[in-house]
Amino acid sequence: MHEYSIASELISGLLPQVEALDGAITHVRLKKGALRILSDDAMRSAFAILAEGTPLEGAQLVIETVPVCVRCTACGYRGAPDRVDEETFHYDIPILSCPSCGGRVDVETGRELLADQVTVETREADDG
Repeated sequence: MHEYSIASELISGLLPQVEALDGAITHVRLKKGALRILSDDAMRSAFAILAEGTPLEGAQLVIETVPVCVRCTACGYRGAPDRVDEETFHYDIPILSCPSCGGRVDVETGRELLADQVTVETREADDG
């Protein structure tokens, strides 16, 4: 499963940024494009396992799916593409086309994979 290598890279990229934070990291939000062939459950599991013993241990990985948006190079359409939504979609390279004219499209969103937000629960200072 390549989810483990992706989770490992995610954690490696986040650790230098979160180690100096004063508080418990409760959530990490990941934006994942709809064209990314990744299992959300496997990503969460890999993140939980690989975060053990790090400042990210116990943080919940929240995955937000970014929908596919295309721009047609022929007619200028911008929006969701035409695609065949079948079981083989996840095994083949998807061929997207313009729903307006059937022309070639450029993908604007839907391929993202990035850590978008880290939520930290700060420790309250002792008043006493």
